[in-house]
Amino acid sequence: MAKGGAGKRVQRTSSASSSSRRFHTLQMGLKMLTSLKFWVAILVVALVLGFYQLAGRETFSDVLAKEKKMSAAHMAQDASADPLKTKAKTDTKEPNPVKGGKEQHEEVDNTRDTDDQHSMKDSQIREYHVLQMFTKAGNNRGLIDKFKLCFNSMMQKSSIHPDNGEILHLHLVSDPDSKAIAEGIVDTWLKKGLLKLSFHDPVQLTETLYPIVKPMQEKFSAGANAYYGDSIFFLSVGMHKVFPSDTKHIVQLDCDLKFRSDIRELFDMFDRFESDNVIGIAEEQQPVYRHTFWQYRNEHKGTKVGDPPPDGQPGFNSGVLLLNLDRMRGSRLYNSLLNGTVVHAMSEEFHFKGHLGDQDYFTLLSYRYPQLFHVLPCTWNRQLCTWWQDKGYQEVFDFYHDCAGEINIYHGNCNTPIPDG
Repeated sequence: MAKGGAGKRVQRTSSASSSSRRFHTLQMGLKMLTSLKFWVAILVVALVLGFYQLAGRETFSDVLAKEKKMSAAHMAQDASADPLKTKAKTDTKEPNPVKGGKEQHEEVDNTRDTDDQHSMKDSQIREYHVLQMFTKAGNNRGLIDKFKLCFNSMMQKSSIHPDNGEILHLHLVSDPDSKAIAEGIVDTWLKKGLLKLSFHDPVQLTETLYPIVKPMQEKFSAGANAYYGDSIFFLSVGMHKVFPSDTKHIVQLDCDLKFRSDIRELFDMFDRFESDNVIGIAEEQQPVYRHTFWQYRNEHKGTKVGDPPPDGQPGFNSGVLLLNLDRMRGSRLYNSLLNGTVVHAMSEEFHFKGHLGDQDYFTLLSYRYPQLFHVLPCTWNRQLCTWWQDKGYQEVFDFYHDCAGEINIYHGNCNTPIPDG
């Protein structure tokens, strides 16, 4: 019996030992499994880090950014291949300011034009600024014809071209009716990409100019009731205060002109200005100021005021003006003369009451401050009017009116016909 009980105990001990071993084996297996997950995780992390290392550390955001760039490049390529897409994209960028109404400075949107003009906008281009008054043209066939002749002759003779990194920038002071007419006249040159066009509202310009030029209007306007409305005809006097500082030079032209030479040559004359010159202007070619300064001339025998060239001071004609806006802004002398007290004192001194606007003011200034002016050759403003010839000045008229040399610009003032050719 003892032996049998001992056997049973050995059997129970062996069974317990076997069970313990199985439990231990299971426990070790679980530990190995846990350890395997850990190393798998480590391996995955290592692989990811290695991938980014090999890919130049590019993140998901980087990939998106690259995709956007590639997409944009493809869109641009498609648009350049299809001009209709280019036009649609450009036209919706901003409305055409010509249709805006009352902006003081309205630049015409020429994005509909040639590829040359698109490339021109993408590069630095030198602008040659030209300004003309073109107002109240709605029912004025004569003014329309004059403007056509002046503008087309200027463009036909001009060597200023976008291929040379330059362009003529035409500024027109126009009311809405006149603006529509002007657009039709200049449209061909705009479509060729040979012109930049801006419009200026005469009403807003008048409001800006009136405080500046009011003293001149009181002395140099026709009629006591013409003060406010005539401010625009003194634009040249205060143009340096109206145009932005990045406009350095501007050529102002009457509409009754015909170009026979390249306007580039006119701009080249800015380089001939002496250090004190702020304005380039030609002399008057009639005895206008001999007549209007008669009292001063009677009181000052031997004066050169109103005398003909080459030794006299015949006064100026403002049909062609070269305005160095930088010099005008920086000249203390010139700006000190934009003063009612000064204008009144000079007008009293010379017994002068004019009616020709800005050219009266410039003429009066020149008698005391000739250093402000660069005198243009008569050929660059060849005035054709002979109104004063039979008004008591026949004997001296030719001394004023003669102009030797090849004519560069005809000026058909007082509605004088301009010769062909």
